[in-house]
Amino acid sequence: MKKKRRWRTSKIEIIKFDLNDIFNFLAKQNSPVMEIELIREFYKDSNISGSTEKLFQVHYSLFHLLYKLKQRAGKDNYYLHIDPMRIRLIPVPSEQFCSYYNAEKGRFCNKKIEKIKSNFCGYHIQHYGDTLNKLVFDPLYEFYNNSENINFGKSEILKKLMRGAVVYALRKGELDRALKFFGIVKPDGKIIKKKYHELARKYHPDKSGGDDRMMKALNISYQILREVYVL
Repeated sequence: MKKKRRWRTSKIEIIKFDLNDIFNFLAKQNSPVMEIELIREFYKDSNISGSTEKLFQVHYSLFHLLYKLKQRAGKDNYYLHIDPMRIRLIPVPSEQFCSYYNAEKGRFCNKKIEKIKSNFCGYHIQHYGDTLNKLVFDPLYEFYNNSENINFGKSEILKKLMRGAVVYALRKGELDRALKFFGIVKPDGKIIKKKYHELARKYHPDKSGGDDRMMKALNISYQILREVYVL
């Protein structure tokens, strides 16, 4: 009787980046930097193009460190914004100034707070009060903090995610307009789908007060969000 052959799958190793070097580099920047800038600065092996698995290994290793760095940054009174297109390490404002962070501009609001009842100014409390100062589950933190997930680089679904990342990079302007159309600040799959159904009920031509033009714009925006967030 022949023995069944057992195939061994090699694990992908996390690439070691120096936390202090990256902290010091980001602290010196006057504006957000892109992920590719960090890779060029700290990863000297240029032979990563054309290999999805290798690209993911480098990406995952870097973000694994960035999420660890985020914890250290908080202890040192810094805020680390993690976004492949806009990575920013910036000192947290004092208690007298608004600490609402604008990812597009890469800075805090810093408007002086007249009566210190919150970390935010009146404007941002009025517009974002339902989300400010609330604990939010961060699935990206959970994903990148678990070193076993680097083996996701072998997964077929990675191709879909990588395609979403490419769409994000190439069609960022369209993505920003789509998010503005949806009125979403912190998008995720559940929020996007819920908002789509709300707007569809509002704009569908068969509904009273519906608008065919707005319904078409909604579907175009939704398609862009689906491509980026892999819905």
